[in-house]
Amino acid sequence: MPGYLPFAGALALPAYTCDNCGFWQRHFEAPPHCPMCLDARHVVPQDGWRFWTEPEAQARFPCHWQELEPGIWRFWNEPVSGIGPSAYLIQTPAGNMGFEACPVFSEAALQHIAGLGGMAVLSASHPHSYGALVQLQDRFDPELCLPAADFTWSAALQVSWPYDDVLEPLPGLELHRTAGHFDGHAVLFDRSRKILFCGDALKFELDPEDARRALTISAHKAFVRGVPLTTNELRRYRDVFARLDFTQTWTPFEPAANCGRAEVLALIDRMLATRPHAAPVPLDSLR
Repeated sequence: MPGYLPFAGALALPAYTCDNCGFWQRHFEAPPHCPMCLDARHVVPQDGWRFWTEPEAQARFPCHWQELEPGIWRFWNEPVSGIGPSAYLIQTPAGNMGFEACPVFSEAALQHIAGLGGMAVLSASHPHSYGALVQLQDRFDPELCLPAADFTWSAALQVSWPYDDVLEPLPGLELHRTAGHFDGHAVLFDRSRKILFCGDALKFELDPEDARRALTISAHKAFVRGVPLTTNELRRYRDVFARLDFTQTWTPFEPAANCGRAEVLALIDRMLATRPHAAPVPLDSLR
């Protein structure tokens, strides 16, 4: 609506990140607990809650970045506590898109993003990979696209572009909701590069001698607890993946250059033919 200003009071509160999982909350003081750790897909800290402000997190968790392929940058923290996802910045002629976020961005990392042209659009696959989206939104004010199904997890953010199942926020970059791991879990497909940023829909174990080569692949409802997806959840995954012509599959942790649609569909078909499981499957056995 013209002249409408969204309520900004909550976004003026300071932000805190959980040391156990990296989930950010806005609160008038250090939060009493973390809703992400209390979710069934995670575990609570064994020695009590610890929350860091942005400056404290920046001091504790160094931020690094690298251009993995022309126009695709990865940002990560090392060392880091919590889940520790990576952030990806994808450069396009129509503007830059951020997908996922690392636990905290240093000031130097934010300045580097600004030097690359900032961010026109921002999204994430699911709340485990929200990371420091709050920093990116506060600094660059991008369109924030998140599935409506996961809106309940976005209290620290201002969602400007909610979507249901499919959205193309920039030409050639497609968001597709898979559900499964979370109700709003989504993947990002880069059509021109044929890369699928799959979030936590899939997990890989990488070759110790080649950080881009996956050895195994698996799919989980809950990684920490080893819970498989249901048959209907796998069918939905298959319906989404079958429409996307990808030759690389990148998670928030492992950019697997040697796994594409054929191997992913073979994994799902194998589980649908027997029973769902969460065990790693050798990638070579799916070819």
